[in-house]
Amino acid sequence: MGTRTNERPRQDSPEDVGTLWTLQRCSLTARCALLSWPDVWEVRVVVDGETLTTQRCARTDDAFAVAERWKLGLLAQSWQQVIPVRSD
Repeated sequence: MGTRTNERPRQDSPEDVGTLWTLQRCSLTARCALLSWPDVWEVRVVVDGETLTTQRCARTDDAFAVAERWKLGLLAQSWQQVIPVRSD
């Protein structure tokens, strides 16, 4: 007879929740990705598919603050924010 447990399956990779911002400079594109791990958020800056930096945060507001700080740093280095345009 099998046993049944109430344990959650281990999550080996995070869930990509979405993009917080996108910046461009010359031919490069930087994306700030928000990822969800069990009990923690991860913020990543990905430039043309390569992870430039990452930080894990226990609180949602800390994750958003990290993303904003990184964005401001890149804007100070001549990156330009990409504003998505909705197409109907």
